[in-house]
Amino acid sequence: MDRSRERDRLAKYKYITEIQQMMYVFGEVQDPLPETTMLIEDIVRSQVIEIIVMAAAQAQRRGSRFMAAEDFIFLIRHDRTKVLRLKEYLSWKDVRKKVKERDETGDDIIDDANADKPDRANKVKIKLSWELANSFSDNIVDDDDDEEEMLDAQSDSLKRLRDADEVTRRMTRDEYVHYSECRQASFTFRKNKRFRDWANMS
Repeated sequence: MDRSRERDRLAKYKYITEIQQMMYVFGEVQDPLPETTMLIEDIVRSQVIEIIVMAAAQAQRRGSRFMAAEDFIFLIRHDRTKVLRLKEYLSWKDVRKKVKERDETGDDIIDDANADKPDRANKVKIKLSWELANSFSDNIVDDDDDEEEMLDAQSDSLKRLRDADEVTRRMTRDEYVHYSECRQASFTFRKNKRFRDWANMS
């Protein structure tokens, strides 16, 4: 009976491997204690569920049955750094989606009008309805603001890359391969159903 309860208790932990990998990349030992990993998963899961519930309530307030990216951004609107990083992520996610679609159809990836700036040719600027400037977006050219926002959003990523470079400098080839694999750990990549079940979204 005790073993059965223990199996049921452990069954709710669906991301132990991924969390161990993330912890290792951020400076923890390679094999952290299972109790530590499970505690972190409990904390992360409760925070994920909380923000999903709040985003769903926000979507309902604006008369929609479905959550959108704006609902999540609205919840963190007072933390400018998080907003910039999320907008940057969504912009590049849209780019990757369009590139994949064009690869499948055989169309050109780069717009001729932007051939001299291929890295920004199809990047979409995420506009938020509650930002005043977007009410006048047809009359305002904000390329400089876009550049500044992009640099701000990337500053943390650049710092993490520099830190990773320091950590991996003295690694062997096998250690570096393992470290690189751990850096790819994700809750959602090719795990949509698992994530939805874990976050009570099913």
